[in-house]
Amino acid sequence: MLNLSARLLALLLCCFTGLAFSNLVTAQGYEQLYSDYRGSLYQIRLIEKSSNSKAGLGSGFQISADGLIATNYHVVAEAVAEPDKYQLEFLSVDGVKGNLELLDIDVINDLAILRQDQPGKDYLQLAEDTPKKGETIVALGNPLDLGMTLIPGTYNGIASGSFYDRIHFAGSINPGMSGGPAINTRGQVVGINVATAGNQVSFLVPVDKLANLLQHFRKQGNSVDLKAVTHQQLLDNQQRIIDSILQADWQRRSLGEAKVVGEIVPAIQCWGSTQESDDNPVTRIDKGCTGQDVVFLSEDFNTGRVEYEFFWLEADDLLPSRFYAEYEQQMSSFYPGNTAGEEDVTKFQCRQAFTSQARDGETPTSKPERNKKPIVARTSYCVRRYKDFPDLYDIFFLSLSVDQKNRALVSHFTLSGFTQESAAAFTEKFTSEIQWH
Repeated sequence: MLNLSARLLALLLCCFTGLAFSNLVTAQGYEQLYSDYRGSLYQIRLIEKSSNSKAGLGSGFQISADGLIATNYHVVAEAVAEPDKYQLEFLSVDGVKGNLELLDIDVINDLAILRQDQPGKDYLQLAEDTPKKGETIVALGNPLDLGMTLIPGTYNGIASGSFYDRIHFAGSINPGMSGGPAINTRGQVVGINVATAGNQVSFLVPVDKLANLLQHFRKQGNSVDLKAVTHQQLLDNQQRIIDSILQADWQRRSLGEAKVVGEIVPAIQCWGSTQESDDNPVTRIDKGCTGQDVVFLSEDFNTGRVEYEFFWLEADDLLPSRFYAEYEQQMSSFYPGNTAGEEDVTKFQCRQAFTSQARDGETPTSKPERNKKPIVARTSYCVRRYKDFPDLYDIFFLSLSVDQKNRALVSHFTLSGFTQESAAAFTEKFTSEIQWH
């Protein structure tokens, strides 16, 4: 008969033995997964033609018997933008190299389909069912050019707070793994590695987006006009975003002595701060709201952004001339929220005007109450056109109140990649929501 100490020791040994066995089984399972599907994995190489050297790396995986390979659009984007400068190659886990042809793209979901010049014999199946929250899935890819690596983690559903569907994956996706597959324990693709926020927070493109792209490619008869496809995707995306925004219930939030726009939809998140100090006589309250993701078109060009921000400035014991000097200094540097180069967009064309901002309970067009004049603001409305997509624009709006002695409200928004009709509808709604107490 065992005494208490002996029983406790036996129990501990049993637990540790069981844990070790469980870890061994898990390790063997991962090893088997890698062994079974390694032949479907590839390193995707962006080759600079003049030097015949690597200029970028990513991962990819074969998805059909005829040699189709899936990856992220951002892995191959430079070859799309400058085909005379770059070419695409693959490298298998066994060291086989070959050329790649870019066939179809989805810039909204950051996906691309390519074809090998010498198809491999192994390819991955796309999952038709969605993993359960907490289910273990495994990301595969080529982190930091160290060779193909397997990263286990958990599926946590579609991440909230974005205009673009992304799976929240609790695992470490590193540079070079972009475009690799995330598979379930049956070896079926459930997502495509796309981004990381660090600290075991990573993101995957849901596999249904890839299934849709593959269906689109097959339907086009293996012949796709990439520029036309990109144009239509951008048009559809901006319409989807503007519709969701205009149909939402806009809630005003207090900012100083004004009411401004809050979080219109869950994909737009707002943050605030107050800046005040003994060295600066002007107190400034900031409120910034932005969509969390953008559409990547090239290293120097992104679009699909919605952002707006407000600044309330006040100084009770300051002469108006001094207040406006401080005001001008603090508000002298505004710029669009997205990046674009001269080869991508035209220069901004702006129109300026003096407008009125309603007081609480009024509208900009209603007749103000006696002794309650509307607030006067100087506004700038600027647009620049996309050179490759002439019906899409970046819109930059700025409004600065100018008739209060020691109070001021600044309003700004950027829309990137929107039609003029969408921008006009947003502007009308946005300006009508701003009021003073």
